[in-house]
Amino acid sequence: MLELAPLQNGSRLRLQLAGAPFALNVYPSNAGGCKVVFDQPESPHADAIAALLDARASDVKSAKAAGRGIEPVLEDVACWVGSDESGKGDYFGPLVVAAVAVTRDNWRVLEELGVQDSKNLSDARITGLAGQLREAFTHEVVAIMPRRYNELWAKMGSVNRVLAWAHARAIENVAGRTPDAAAAVADQFGDEALIRNALFERGRALRLVQMPRAERDPAVAAASVLARAEFVRRIDQLSAGAGMRLPKGASAAVENAARALVAARGPAALDEYVKKHFRTTGRVL
Repeated sequence: MLELAPLQNGSRLRLQLAGAPFALNVYPSNAGGCKVVFDQPESPHADAIAALLDARASDVKSAKAAGRGIEPVLEDVACWVGSDESGKGDYFGPLVVAAVAVTRDNWRVLEELGVQDSKNLSDARITGLAGQLREAFTHEVVAIMPRRYNELWAKMGSVNRVLAWAHARAIENVAGRTPDAAAAVADQFGDEALIRNALFERGRALRLVQMPRAERDPAVAAASVLARAEFVRRIDQLSAGAGMRLPKGASAAVENAARALVAARGPAALDEYVKKHFRTTGRVL
């Protein structure tokens, strides 16, 4: 069974896979490719679909021209903060959220640098861009390493609540150093009240806008680059500590690496390297 329903800026697909219902949202990009959001991101079906998308990543990237697709999404704001995350769907490594402040006067610098949604860029290109962004723009990066992530998830009981907490901290810290900031833009990943409720006084003074494909906004695109660069740096550090390469994503290769890690260091090693609430953990153990 396949049902397709329209969404604002995308489509919702409902499937029957192995006799069980499964749903995902697809948000096409004007620059090519799309963003896929799973209702159950830790399910084996999501793992399989993510692995298929990863396998085609080079085809998607080759169809996208560098520098496309960024333009302010708020027409009436002179200075604003954008936030984005990396690592949410990765079994190994941290969850990273970054926030960046831009203005009407300087956002085109990002366009000239070739900044765009980090999913369209190679890790090597992201690393180079991140260095330039850190020097030129007010920013904050919140990296939640696996042990702390697992503690927060156990306390909050929801990936989206952990994500909202991290977005709020990054936005709040940038807004505190940017008195002229009047708004914050973030990708839509759950109930808008989650980020709003996690903000403190300075953050709550901002107009908060959440939307699908928010990475087309220059501030959010810059944040996506910083978040991805930090994720790559941290997972490289974890790989060195583990004595093995820790794959990105949530594919069969990731599960095999987790099994090898457990065989070499025991089940307790997962605390330091993975997001344990993923169903992958149950299959590995």
